[in-house]
Amino acid sequence: MFGYFQHELCKTLERSDFYRFSREFLQIIHANIPTIDTIRFLDPVSQQPADSPEENKEDKAIRDAIIEAADTRRPVLTGGMLFLPFPVQETTVIARVSGLDEYLIRKVGNDWLDGLLSQLLREFLMMKRACVDPLTGLLSSLYLEESLDSYNKTQNGTLVLLSVYPKSIGSFSAKKYQHRTVSLLKTFVNNRFPLFYLGQSCFGIVCENCEDDFASQFAPLLVNFLKRARCSRVHVSTVSFNCVTSSPDSSIPLSEFLMKKAWAALHVASRRGPFAFCHSSSLENPDIHPLAPPSTRLKRWLQKTARNSSSFSLFQFASAEDGMAEGILEGTGKKGKLIADGSSYYLFYPSVSHKKIKTIARNIIALFAKKSPGNALVNIGISVYSAVEGSKSNQLLNSKKALCHAAFLQDGSVIICNALSFNISGDIYYGDGDLVRAVREYKKGLILAPDDGNLHNSLGVCYAQMNRHTAAVDCFKKACNSKDDRFMAFYNLGLEQQIQEENTEAIASLSNALACSLTEEQTKVRKDISFQLALLYTHEKLYKKALELLLPWFDGEESEDSGGRALKYLGEIYAGLGQNKKAMKYLQRAMRYDEYDADVLGILGGIYLIENEGDDIALRFCEKAVELSPDSLDLKMRLARAQTHCGDFMAAVKTLQPCLRKRKTRLAALRQRADMASELGQKKAAARWKTKAEHYAANTNL
Repeated sequence: MFGYFQHELCKTLERSDFYRFSREFLQIIHANIPTIDTIRFLDPVSQQPADSPEENKEDKAIRDAIIEAADTRRPVLTGGMLFLPFPVQETTVIARVSGLDEYLIRKVGNDWLDGLLSQLLREFLMMKRACVDPLTGLLSSLYLEESLDSYNKTQNGTLVLLSVYPKSIGSFSAKKYQHRTVSLLKTFVNNRFPLFYLGQSCFGIVCENCEDDFASQFAPLLVNFLKRARCSRVHVSTVSFNCVTSSPDSSIPLSEFLMKKAWAALHVASRRGPFAFCHSSSLENPDIHPLAPPSTRLKRWLQKTARNSSSFSLFQFASAEDGMAEGILEGTGKKGKLIADGSSYYLFYPSVSHKKIKTIARNIIALFAKKSPGNALVNIGISVYSAVEGSKSNQLLNSKKALCHAAFLQDGSVIICNALSFNISGDIYYGDGDLVRAVREYKKGLILAPDDGNLHNSLGVCYAQMNRHTAAVDCFKKACNSKDDRFMAFYNLGLEQQIQEENTEAIASLSNALACSLTEEQTKVRKDISFQLALLYTHEKLYKKALELLLPWFDGEESEDSGGRALKYLGEIYAGLGQNKKAMKYLQRAMRYDEYDADVLGILGGIYLIENEGDDIALRFCEKAVELSPDSLDLKMRLARAQTHCGDFMAAVKTLQPCLRKRKTRLAALRQRADMASELGQKKAAARWKTKAEHYAANTNL
């Protein structure tokens, strides 16, 4: 049974290993040849520069030594340098070792060099096996800890942990799900970052030298990618680190310090819903969060000040500099009450007239600018309370939301808390992974602006991640009918319909998204829409339309080495168009890209039968496909055809049994039984099965 043996990557060395494990390989060479200065791994000989007139003697000697080492696959010692050839797959990686001890150069023999090469190859492979998980082929958890601890003091980055648990608790299903998850993660990461397997369906990613906002963008993208791939539960945590300041205690290894924080954040994410994420920073310092709850002192002040007021306005200023209090009170005509709390001033004012309070706010800004050096301007966030609202204390947080809104505008902005303010505060909570609070904010915004398309779209995204599909689709449809930018609404609606296998509706929604005018940022999403539409057309067997979209997408992505996920579908499309030779080319590449893709093996097996590429190989591919995906009726149908073609009729009859019981495959299975009976010379049985097929087709309008 697949997955319980050592992964193929653990059995041999690959060219990429000399990049992934270069530090460890260099240490091994230094340990075996202590008297050396520098070591450099060189590209395969086929990529070495050709002979040129400008080449000096030294360069020519080096090139000749590289070619000789690669051709003979034996070490070459020349010019005080040692060239060690390491055969990997179909090529050779050369290690150029310089700075050898002169005595060693004079005394060393060919037998010793051959033995050294064999010893290094063994140690390289042993080291690789110690660093690679034997079941998934990903890097191991031990290597993750060693990698984190080896970072120098100038490096920074983000540690990402994720858990992707299957619904089923059966061991076979769990292994199958695990291999599929590995393939998905490789597709998403696309060799940008190293992938680690931590056991129990948990994975790690280390992203080096990232921007400050990287984690807030990476986590939701990863969650949504896996959700769209129909993973049942996905939880992600992130920890941003700088090796200089991350660990307050130098006695604690950096890996231990970061892993504790990451696991704690992952635990919080697991309690937020089936698809959720959490940033460690949001748990560590809640007091500095942009929407941190007001202090107890501030709540008591407002409670006391507004005790007898049925309506009022609350101003919050973005700073609390010296001399500012006088300007604030002067601007209100001494009618307001002021308190300083932390880095902000709060002003209680009895009026709720929007025109009046905006005039007061601008007067305060002007007075403060005159008194401050450089005519500095201050932002003001305002919340307005009336008896219709339920809680006076909520105004403290509402004024802060208005201030967050003002921060997106130019200095000296005045914002009265509105629907856009709640949209922004919802986005802040969504960025933290707190979907429940984000939903609450978007709903508050919709009370103020019921037709706001952006709010409906944002609310729909939250509902989608909470697995509330009906509510999500309803929100997306309302956003599509609004006057706002409808591109993202159509896009999100199409993705949600695609997840629910409503392919016709999804095609219409994504096509509407492409018909919208796009901003420069949205043109990047357009590529994904083309890919998703191509997949939908493929599922609906509209192969020509699928090819028109997918082939240009693949040509563009292949230049960036990220087109691997399209190989499978290109093979399926060409197979559907009857162009089997082209289909084989893409499917064979897809099989190398993902060796555990059951659909690729099944389709390729069927084509091998048609093209007479080897019945035994075709049958094995079909058997392996069903082994990997035992619940797929389409794969069982392909296996039954292969078994029939190879003359194993008893096995084919057994394989077809579940296909006869399901409406989706019953007609094809009945016809297959008729063909089998005909090949066996059973004319009466063949006629009986054919009659059943015709009767079933007539009654079901197929």
